[in-house]
Amino acid sequence: MLETGFVLFYVLPCRLPDLSCLYSPDRSLLVAADLFSSAGLDPSSDPASSDDTAESSAAETPASENESTVDNDGVLSVTELTEGLGALVEKHYGDVRVEGELSNFKRAASGHCYFTLKDDDAQIRCVMWRYLTQHIYFEPEDGLLVRITGKASVYERRGDLQILVNSMRRAGKGAQQEAFERLKAKLKAEGLFDRDRKKPLPTFPRRIGVVTSGEGAALQDILSVLERRFAAADVILCPVPVQGIDAPQAIANAIARFNAVPLDHDQRPEVLIVGRGGGSAEDLWAFNEEVVARTIADSDIPIISAVGHETDVSIADFVADERAATPSMAAEIAVPDRRDLELQIRGLTDRLRDAAMRPIDGTRRRVRHLIDSRTFHEPVRRLRDMQQRVDGIVEQLHRSASRMIERRRHVVERLQDRIRAAHPKAPLRRGYAMIERDGQIVRSVANLTTGDRVQIRLDDGHRSADIVDEGDE
Repeated sequence: MLETGFVLFYVLPCRLPDLSCLYSPDRSLLVAADLFSSAGLDPSSDPASSDDTAESSAAETPASENESTVDNDGVLSVTELTEGLGALVEKHYGDVRVEGELSNFKRAASGHCYFTLKDDDAQIRCVMWRYLTQHIYFEPEDGLLVRITGKASVYERRGDLQILVNSMRRAGKGAQQEAFERLKAKLKAEGLFDRDRKKPLPTFPRRIGVVTSGEGAALQDILSVLERRFAAADVILCPVPVQGIDAPQAIANAIARFNAVPLDHDQRPEVLIVGRGGGSAEDLWAFNEEVVARTIADSDIPIISAVGHETDVSIADFVADERAATPSMAAEIAVPDRRDLELQIRGLTDRLRDAAMRPIDGTRRRVRHLIDSRTFHEPVRRLRDMQQRVDGIVEQLHRSASRMIERRRHVVERLQDRIRAAHPKAPLRRGYAMIERDGQIVRSVANLTTGDRVQIRLDDGHRSADIVDEGDE
């Protein structure tokens, strides 16, 4: 395993028979520092290892198993007294369960947690070693009512009574569910669950980012499904703790770091699977934390949440772009099934072949029909018949044209007769004369006076005449 300043990124070809191949030296591994450096990013610091069990300087010193020594006057030293008190406390209160309110909660750089548990009338100091904090399934903060288990002891250097805490849970029946419903209502009111803000998944992802434990069965399930369905996809794993006090922030950091890789970087995932295998409600609680939900909502990369089993529902499921009941189902959602793709390709190939062959087959049938017909075998007779049909059509055209021309000639003659009859000279040919004076036709004797010169027009010419009075004749 390669140590870095952040977490390890494993670029897997998705063809692993088992998880042992994850750490094989001959596998192609891409360390996060290398990935982020090539992407122009600075690696972040990784939280301290979860197996760090070193105690801080404030650690409790075990009480001596030797009996206290009393001098001749019955006077005890301070050490003797504190050791004796410690032995009594551990004897009578070696296994306690205490309920109270958290106060002065602090987490040291070592990962150990120090806090005070109090009620209305009293308080007691508590310490919880880092390796036990992974069993805290919520974010402790001052004012929370909690129930702890552990053993009472005396910290001899200060003579303080304290509890060495083994476990911590929210107190009160349904307190955890109330916190779940409260956060769910809050995020829903902000629109983080709205369908229109969810991003579509890529159809054929080339790289899939996985945020889960590097040692859990969930990863093996994901890799197994991807190998079976779509082995062409590369897998980039960012291993994180998936339970315990450090888990929510670690999960959020992994998602954020994936999104920080530039869009044009060749190792940027196209879809993320975020989740873990099954467990108790407390085991799954990290995926109900607000920091995880908001980081999922802010992700530019589509996210599939896969937390627990089918009956488990987390806040992450509501915020994610797609929800899978199990990690295996998340892998099925992330990639298509190559067998389905093969069937689709085969079907499209058949359709293309049919579409291409359909006109060819039709033409082939028509050619075969022509070859089998009498027309193909008697071309001369066929041409003769066609010639006769053409001759008949030409004869019909001639007759039709002659009849049409004759009808048009009669019409023209009738029109000519009507025009001749309407001509002004037509009456002159019948012996009538037309009298004009100064170029105007005289229509009445009232328009003439004695001495007027008029023109008399006849059919074959015209003469001039003077108008005289009737008495002058």
